[in-house]
Amino acid sequence: MRANKGRVPGNVDRIFSAGTSAGGALSALLGASGDSPIYDEYLLTTYMRPSATTYLAALSEADRKTYLAKNTFLTWDGKKATFTWADFLTHVGARKKDAPAFDLFPLPTDTSDTMTGDINNEFGLGTAPFRHFTLYSLRKDKGTSARLASDIPEKLRLMNPMYHLADKPNPGRTKHWWIRLGAADSDTSLTVSANLAAAANQLGDDVSHLYYWDAGHGANEDAGDFIAWIAKTSGYRP
Repeated sequence: MRANKGRVPGNVDRIFSAGTSAGGALSALLGASGDSPIYDEYLLTTYMRPSATTYLAALSEADRKTYLAKNTFLTWDGKKATFTWADFLTHVGARKKDAPAFDLFPLPTDTSDTMTGDINNEFGLGTAPFRHFTLYSLRKDKGTSARLASDIPEKLRLMNPMYHLADKPNPGRTKHWWIRLGAADSDTSLTVSANLAAAANQLGDDVSHLYYWDAGHGANEDAGDFIAWIAKTSGYRP
């Protein structure tokens, strides 16, 4: 974008990247580069319960009564919602991806299938459309003596936003983050966005991170607030 200043519309020094699903991962990487139980209580108290509280508080009395009758794992005291982590996981349901979710074993063989092995495909090289990028999956697939290709560690650093936030903080990274995820998203681990938000917050960045209660994969429920945030952050007024 900046290399094409004057050729593309807008201010190339004020770039906002937004994405859904894999696009969200790429958006996080763009900003950063220019299931352990220790997270359970943190996720519950910081995100999940507040998300449920906001959702229930916005309902009418009749709708809230109906919702609570259908979702008995929730306790509502008139001001906030509480529930256990185990009950929340049951409410969300089974995950949609097998384990491992990304570095598959064995590697796919059908190159026309754009979804199965799509992450392995990102690491393809030359005539090899799919390659392993973790030692665990590689050795499960090829044997205990197999070794990762020498270029993989560098590619992982290039593609992982956490490298630019935690391993080697990048002074040129974006300082403003808007991160959203559906609390019922069974395609993406809820800790992914939490880790991203925590890492950016630890560096002192401006972070707005919320989960949409009962929303699934790719949810976008406060688009108007996002546009307002862009205007506030950029200082732009149409």
